[in-house]
Amino acid sequence: MTARLVMGEAGHYRLEGAVNFGAPPTRDLLSPGIVPVAGSATIDLDGLEQADSVALALLLDWQRQARAQGFRLVLNGVSDRLAALIRVTGLGSLFAPGS
Repeated sequence: MTARLVMGEAGHYRLEGAVNFGAPPTRDLLSPGIVPVAGSATIDLDGLEQADSVALALLLDWQRQARAQGFRLVLNGVSDRLAALIRVTGLGSLFAPGS
């Protein structure tokens, strides 16, 4: 299943589907137009069925975009596999729980 970013309540989004080498992000995911509320936006990853380093690269890009626009990106529902990937790449400070 191709991944998609679903807007929920103001400032809250849900990433659904798969983001990996077999299912790279589509153009709309590369510039998703995330709109913060009160200085932050929350991405719920519970709906992410598969994730690998491609998903991590996408999240890093979103984090970069958020910082450039002056808001905080908060990740919720990070899977054990994605959390392990974040740890072994040394990116934990960028993606601390509730970061």
